[in-house]
Amino acid sequence: MVLRKLSKRDAVTKLKAVQEVGAVCQEQQPDVVQGVLPYWPRIYCRISMDHDRRVREATQQAFEQLVLKVKRNLAPYLKSIMGHWLISQCDTYSPAASAASTAFQAAFPLNKQPEVLQDSLLKETADTLSDPHVPEEEREAKYIRLLTSSLLALKRLLSILPEQDRELLKERLTQLITQGKFWKYSKHKTPQIRGAFFELIATMCAHTPQLIQAEAARACSAVLLSIDDTDPVVLPPLWEAVLHILSCVDNCWTHVSARKGVMLKLWVLLKEGGRGLATSLHPNLLPFISRLPAEVTQPNLDFSRTFLTSVIQGLSSDRATSSPSESAAIIFATMECLRFIILQNAGDEQEQRNIQNMVISEQLLPLIDRALGNPSLQTGPLFPQVSDMLLSWEKRVAGKETPTFQRLLSDFWEGLGRLCKTYVDCEEAKQTALEGIALLLQIMHNPNCASKQTKKKKTVKICFTDKEERGQGEEPPRETPAVEKQRCPLRNGHLLDLVCQLAELNMMYMSERESERHLRFLSQLLGAFPSPQVFQVLLRPEEMKPEMGPELRPLAENAAVHFLLQRVTVWLKQDDRKDTDFLVDMVFSSLQCCSSSDDKTLILNHISRDLNWSVTLQLIEKACADPVRLGGCVGWLRGPVLGERLVGLAGEVCVMGLRGSSHHAHGWPLISLALSQQQNNEPLIGKAYVKQIIDKLHATLSEAKGMSDAGNMEPLVTFISDVAATFFSSVKGCLLLASAEELLMTVFQLCAQDQIFTHLSDALLLKLQHVYTAGIQSLITHLGAGVTKGTLLHNIGLWVKSQLLTIPLTVKSVNNTCFNVVSEIFYGLQWCEEVELSPPMVSEYYKLLQTWSLEQRIHNDNLRCFAHMADLINNHTYSENRAAYRQQSERMSFLISATCNCVFSQTASENSSMFWNPWVQLFVCANCELIVRLSEFFTSPPAGVEEQLPPELNSEWKEFFLEGIHNLLLSLLIKIPGEAVGEALTYIPVELLTQNKLPPRFVADQRSSLPEPLQTLLNTLSPLLLFKARPLQLAVYHILHKVMPLLPESDSESASAKSDDEDGEEPCLSPPAALMSIISATEELLENILGGVQVGEFAVVQPLSMEHCFILGYLLAWKLLLTFFKASSSHLRAQYSLHLKKTRSLHKLLLHLFRLMPENPSVPGQPAEPSSKEPKTFFTESLSLAPRKTDGLQFEVPHLACSVYYGALKDLPAMVRLWWNSQEKRVFSTVDKFTSKYVSGVLSAQEIASVQSSTQTFENMMVKVRSATREVIATYSVDDIFIELVIQLPQNYPLGSISVESGRRVGVAVQQWRNWMLQLSTYLTHQNGSILEGLSLWKNNVDKRFEGVEDCMICFSVIHGSNYSLPKKACRTCKKKFHSACLYKWFTSSNKSTCPLCRETFF
Repeated sequence: MVLRKLSKRDAVTKLKAVQEVGAVCQEQQPDVVQGVLPYWPRIYCRISMDHDRRVREATQQAFEQLVLKVKRNLAPYLKSIMGHWLISQCDTYSPAASAASTAFQAAFPLNKQPEVLQDSLLKETADTLSDPHVPEEEREAKYIRLLTSSLLALKRLLSILPEQDRELLKERLTQLITQGKFWKYSKHKTPQIRGAFFELIATMCAHTPQLIQAEAARACSAVLLSIDDTDPVVLPPLWEAVLHILSCVDNCWTHVSARKGVMLKLWVLLKEGGRGLATSLHPNLLPFISRLPAEVTQPNLDFSRTFLTSVIQGLSSDRATSSPSESAAIIFATMECLRFIILQNAGDEQEQRNIQNMVISEQLLPLIDRALGNPSLQTGPLFPQVSDMLLSWEKRVAGKETPTFQRLLSDFWEGLGRLCKTYVDCEEAKQTALEGIALLLQIMHNPNCASKQTKKKKTVKICFTDKEERGQGEEPPRETPAVEKQRCPLRNGHLLDLVCQLAELNMMYMSERESERHLRFLSQLLGAFPSPQVFQVLLRPEEMKPEMGPELRPLAENAAVHFLLQRVTVWLKQDDRKDTDFLVDMVFSSLQCCSSSDDKTLILNHISRDLNWSVTLQLIEKACADPVRLGGCVGWLRGPVLGERLVGLAGEVCVMGLRGSSHHAHGWPLISLALSQQQNNEPLIGKAYVKQIIDKLHATLSEAKGMSDAGNMEPLVTFISDVAATFFSSVKGCLLLASAEELLMTVFQLCAQDQIFTHLSDALLLKLQHVYTAGIQSLITHLGAGVTKGTLLHNIGLWVKSQLLTIPLTVKSVNNTCFNVVSEIFYGLQWCEEVELSPPMVSEYYKLLQTWSLEQRIHNDNLRCFAHMADLINNHTYSENRAAYRQQSERMSFLISATCNCVFSQTASENSSMFWNPWVQLFVCANCELIVRLSEFFTSPPAGVEEQLPPELNSEWKEFFLEGIHNLLLSLLIKIPGEAVGEALTYIPVELLTQNKLPPRFVADQRSSLPEPLQTLLNTLSPLLLFKARPLQLAVYHILHKVMPLLPESDSESASAKSDDEDGEEPCLSPPAALMSIISATEELLENILGGVQVGEFAVVQPLSMEHCFILGYLLAWKLLLTFFKASSSHLRAQYSLHLKKTRSLHKLLLHLFRLMPENPSVPGQPAEPSSKEPKTFFTESLSLAPRKTDGLQFEVPHLACSVYYGALKDLPAMVRLWWNSQEKRVFSTVDKFTSKYVSGVLSAQEIASVQSSTQTFENMMVKVRSATREVIATYSVDDIFIELVIQLPQNYPLGSISVESGRRVGVAVQQWRNWMLQLSTYLTHQNGSILEGLSLWKNNVDKRFEGVEDCMICFSVIHGSNYSLPKKACRTCKKKFHSACLYKWFTSSNKSTCPLCRETFF
């Protein structure tokens, strides 16, 4: 049937059929799969070329599964499929080609002659490959795909076959390449075909060169005349074929016109920059010209000029100017080819000299000239490549070509000097050109400082070694310059001479015309060449030496120091100069010529005494930016000159701030930089100066705190806040300074005091709070948060205490002075230690907090205070002094109201990001702990305490607090799925769950008759059963367990409404969809986890692992589902059971349970000696699912699995029995032994006991038990009829069938008696319930019979055994009534629509 579907035309049908073939091959035994082999070649050859790419991919995947099964048995059929198999490995759809290659590798390597390839290449057309009814576009696409794949498959075949096997293909390949149609593919309109054709030609040149040489005329024409093909798909394989043709065919240029047919096309292509394909085209140029014979390149001068001109002209193309990678590829190719041409013509003949001059003067120098005016070319690879070329020429000067390369270097430097002077010797010099010259000279001096290196393709990297004579050799590819070893600088003096000339020329323009551009250029030159020779040319002999102290006179002999003091210092002090950044660079360039750090310190001290603050700031910034510079400037930075200047600056800006005058432009940034930077964990400036600056800031802030002019103080306090925040957050151990602690204390006091007194705006107050937070974090991180006497936190606590105890605790005074201190009361002071929990003090604080409007004035930063408050009351909820209960209860009421209602409302309105704040989480956990303790207290108060409590306290808790707290917690659980919130919700009343106020959450296509609040609750909480935290999983289980018994009520109404209209098969009803989705989602996970464990073996699950999380959630979901089943009525249970049967969910559960239950489910810790008592097992002991449980977690999953199995046997015995009977012999025996030994006895005893203790009464029927024999006797009597039935439970109850034996009977016919016994046996066997429920069902059936309701003539019962309906569907002919489900089963099994009795058509 599956193979027949493969012949269908519909793509979806074929796709599903191929997938079914793969599944069958994977599941069935090898001997079964071998039966497909005779039909597979024909099918495979057809569907592997299908138009739908999904079908082709699925075909190869199914083929792989078939190969893995049949293995060597596939050999007789390889001749029929090998050609298509090779073609499929070259499919244009990559996933299909990959799948075919995987299948090929799964088999074994075989060689097959390519008959099908020849047919595809020469005989097939678009019309012959497809049926006539296929659309033309689809036929053409299939033809192109097959042709491309065939060419690539032939290439692959030639590549993978060994040499001796290729000889066997020569005859067929000769037949192929002698056909004219084959060579026409080089001009095919489809790029894919042309690209595949050139790939094949390149492979044939490499592996079968004699065949290409035999068809040299056609091959050379097809390849070389297509050299201008610039399709992105064609160009790479085309140039590969070009290079192979040049190497393979010696006389290739005799078959084509080199100048007219090839070179003209190439020149046009190069002038256009490769038409956007330079990265693919230009790396091939050097191998191309290196293989050109002399007859093609004659005359050499003209050829080289035309070639290089065309390549360089490509830089002007639109694509090259807009794409750095394209431009870099052209530059690399130009420089490689230029160096190759030089090496090819490195002699002293006149023609060679002409070529050398042409390359230097007409190509290289104009290219550099172009780059000097183009910033994009300056940052490209040109300058590093020029530097590499010069370095290689310098190395060759020592060889036999010494005169040639000396002349080349001399010509180059002479030309470069003229070019640079042309740009520099101009009053309106272009800034771009000057920067380009500086960058070029810098790279020549230090090639490793190139700002950008463009990588080249490894496959075409050519290098010229010192050993090569004529430059025709080609070495294996190596890494690009970006990853090579450090380059060596140029060794000759040409570079330094040029720099000196340019520097002198610059100095002339500076002296005479004060050109800013030339000054910048000079700064760049000195930064790259800090050499005494360069500084020497900048000095004029006739100028007098600057005045200086005796300590600097020896240093003035240094040209760099002389220039610095004579020129640079003067320029720095010019008032009208705005930009001094490059002058500061010149300072550091001059300092590099100083030999010692002491000399640098003397010079910097000298020049920085009267420098303006902006220059000083730049000096410090640039010194800190470079570790080498910083090491040489440490003496100056920590010296007295700079330190005293900064202390004076701090005092100056503070005084200006207190006066309210305009602030210093660079003062505050300079102070902040000096305080925040460190060098080797030491302050940037001297420690003594840091202390003095902090003292001044502290004194200024203290003075500003007492001033009332808010508007003038605002900028000053803002600047001090920024400096302090940077200092506290940047400097380690900053609070070791006493002045820093005092500053932080002052900041705290400003934060704590009311804004009425401090006159601070909200924005500035936030800045101060940020400063205080940074200081405290630094204190805790680096020094530890100690609270011993004399420490910062202790002093803060004492200040808070003095404020609270000295000011009258009235509403006005508290709001004016102390409200903001609440965030620090318990944190800084350590409440319990300072106030010692004395009752009067606690009462005073209670009143204090009560007077504050917490709901309106709570702030996120104060959450840690409330966390400590909750911990405090939580730890002292149960006081030893019962006389204080009334007082504690009042505080308790306030605490619950203030914390829960206000803060939970606050957090509920914020964005979700704040819930991950550690203080928020700590606060929530502490409050939830408090709620748990209170819930436990009110649920079961300690003995003798309840009468001590106020009578209204319990009612207030239940009527006022309980609903508000749990509603907030329920919504909070969604935002913070934490363990503490979940545990607190385990005490929620069920009424609040059924009337919850959660935001609606529904799932598309989810059928449900539940009320919206209950459905939302299930959809919201059920996913948390799989949350990766065991306490939360158990808490959610306890919450949902409360509502499970209420859910079946909603289904009973809908089920009864549907039953009247049910004409089809037995009605099927799904249990709660939210739970079923969790179960179905975890079934596959458990299969992956437990798949390797056989049924009956025990899988050990590591506690608190990911596996433990998934298994625990799965078992808890089933435990909830069994609770739901237990609360359902009999007819609903039947419909739910049918759904489980269809989904096979219970089937999978039972298999998993017998991997999770231990072979011996005894409770650990029992004595080894046998005792008279029955041993305790996981089936006899109740399961504890406490969220806080930490002991014995390794036994939790086994115990829970046993509990679920026990519940399934008790509530779903019929389904478990059905599963057990369907298992194989080994599983059947394992389940039977385990159940009989550990479960049946416990379950039978409970079943008998439940019947014996049942208070349910039946009219006309009496039930009694015999415990010793596990028997239940039912006696039914009505009028003159007396019936006694004996029900006996089997040893392996409930797996085995319950036997129903005949007792006494009076007034009942034998046939009717047998029918009733059979019905009772059927009910007890097939209904999922207890014995009492089965007896009740049987009694109802008998009662209906005596009431005159006729039996259904199909099942011979009044009440249906599954859905408990009555016969309602009557035949119009014989008037007999039948159950709807029975009729449906009759019609489907007999394939007839006639009445079972009269055989007339049933309407």
